[in-house]
Order: sequence, then structure tokens, then C-alpha cells
Amino acid sequence: MHDLNYFRDHLDVFAEMAKRRSTALDLDAFRKLDKERRELITATEQLKAQRNKASEEIARLKKEKKNADSLIAEMKQVSERVKQSDERIAELDATQRELLLTIPNIPHSSVPVGTSAADNKEVRRWGAPPKFDFAPKPHWEVGERAGILDLVVATKITGARFAVYKGWGARLERALANFFLDVHTREHGYTEILPPFLVNTASLTGAGQLPKFAADLFKIENTDFWLTPTSEVELHNLYRDETIPEEKLPIHVTAWTACFRSEAGAAGRTRAESFVNINSKKLSSSNSRIRTKATKSTNLW
Repeated sequence: MHDLNYFRDHLDVFAEMAKRRSTALDLDAFRKLDKERRELITATEQLKAQRNKASEEIARLKKEKKNADSLIAEMKQVSERVKQSDERIAELDATQRELLLTIPNIPHSSVPVGTSAADNKEVRRWGAPPKFDFAPKPHWEVGERAGILDLVVATKITGARFAVYKGWGARLERALANFFLDVHTREHGYTEILPPFLVNTASLTGAGQLPKFAADLFKIENTDFWLTPTSEVELHNLYRDETIPEEKLPIHVTAWTACFRSEAGAAGRTRAESFVNINSKKLSSSNSRIRTKATKSTNLW
């Protein structure tokens, strides 16, 4: 979520960002809400100061055996106004927070402006796509024919868009996870993390998954727990609500988790709702040119 003061002071920047991303932002609604909230906070603080001063006066009058009934009655009315104002401020705070949670990030200046994948720029290429003298089959058909994927059994056990790995398929899945973790930790200095696969609402919100992707996530009924959609959530929240001294940066962490999310039809793809995934995250200072986070997905299906 964006810092409120930064957002308020850079509305023109966010308006330009929305235009470049073809996103609608109701900045006029924010201005109206923010104005009401700030004015109400100021007025409420004045009422509280008035009440505090009156309390001292009431104490003095009682000490001098003088009648303070009218002032007490007046302060009861002031206290009621303060209560109503505090409730309204809480409502405005919640609305403002919900609004800020929907504001997209500002893309780096190097990101090209476009309306489709066709507008992306190829930064670099390693190797060359393989060429076949036959029509290649999709991986799920190859996997089933090789006996390493069983989608029929997965449908019986769970439902569509799941897979059962068998024999060499299961071993390959495990080997890929070990390979990526070993490369990250042994060659690039990352610390391996094995986090819980259940996360709470605060963690998903902090990682930017909520509220935007709520419909794609799986929540445990009658709890505040959700199945993790990506190990990035856990890695991100290792340091949530903490201030890290710059001398301790950069921090490199990597994690393997099972992941659960629904993305039917997303960007023209259909993805398994359960898979295993390795994420690596690098936390660096603001002096770094670009903060980096690399993701490696190990799932076959």
C-alpha cells in the first residue's frame, strides 16, 4: 500500500501512471474524502482540547464548592460530539485504506508503455527456441504418455486442473526443487526458508495479494487463514512492520512451498490450482538502481 502522505502529495504522478496503464482512478473521490477526514480530525482535536480545559475548570469549581452543573452538561454534549466524530473518522480511515490498497504501483521508468504483450521490448535472449520437424504435443499429453503424469486419477482425488506425479515425474519434481534451492543458497548466497503454507490476511495484504486477488485465493472457513498462493507472500512478510538497518542490507532469501490459487483463463492460460514453487527475494537499499526479485517455478504441470 502506498504511503498516504506520498500519495496525497503526488496525485499528478498517480494520475499520469493511471493514464499510462489505462487504469481508472477516482482521485476526486480521494480528495473529497481526504479533505473531510483532515478537517474532521482538526475539529475533533479542538473539541478534545476544549473538553480537557473544561475538566480542569470543573475540578477547580468543585474544589471551591461552586456550581459546575452547566459546564458539566455542556461537556456531556461535547463528549457526544467527540464520540460521533471519532466514529466517523474511523469510517473514513477504513475507506481511505481500502482505496489506497487498490492503487497500482508506479512502473519503473524503463518499463515501456503499451496495451498488450506486443508492446513489450525484448531485453536479452539466451539460446534459441528449439525447432521440430513434427508437431509438438502439449506437455500434459507427453507426461501422461510417459507415465509421469496422471490427470484422470487427480480428477478423481480432487478435481479438474490438478495432477498426480508418478515415478520419475515425482522424482523430477523433487530434483528440480533441490536444484534451484542449491543454486540459490550455495552459489548466490541466499538463505533458505521453509515457511508455513498457511498465511493470514495481514500477510496477503502486505504482499499485495489482497484485496485484488481475493477471488483467486483459497480461504480456510471460519479462520483468518488462507492457503498460500506463492512463497513470495511468506518471504515478503518475514520483515513486515520492521525497519531494517541499511548496514544489514542486502538480504537474500529463498523458499520452497506448495502454492494454491485459481487462475482459470488468466491471460489466455489455464494453470493448475495446486503446484510447488520456489521464490527468491532480494531486499536492498533505495540506493540500488532497481530492487530485484527472481522467481523460479518448478512445477511440471
